[in-house]
Amino acid sequence: SLDDYKFVYQGVTITPDMNTNEFLDALGEPMHYYEVKSCAFEGMDKIYTYNSFEVSTYPNGTNDLVSYIYFKDDTVTTEEGAYIGMAKADVLALYGDNYVERAGVYVYTKGGMELRFIFNGETLATVEYATTVLEE
Repeated sequence: SLDDYKFVYQGVTITPDMNTNEFLDALGEPMHYYEVKSCAFEGMDKIYTYNSFEVSTYPNGTNDLVSYIYFKDDTVTTEEGAYIGMAKADVLALYGDNYVERAGVYVYTKGGMELRFIFNGETLATVEYATTVLEE
């Protein structure tokens, strides 16, 4: 839905549970591609690594849907403006206090997905968008 958290990279929107057919072509060739038999579903889990982020997928029938989007460096930001290296206080100011803390990971949940902030001390170390489908 419109108010879900989403990752937008060079005009291309990627969200958890989105069909990879909708964005893979637009992203161009990944730097690295890896696949492994899915433990949760029939078929293969796939990992596409780009310069500054990684997209993992899970099989759903003949389609592949996004399970995770993972930030690798500070050249990408969330739609709301969070980036690796940002101060924890600034991240929390952007997103508010409606989070659950799990082992130091700050988790915001919306529309069947999670936006996870992992801090190193007072600094944002990485950002992860994740489906909740795999937690059933």
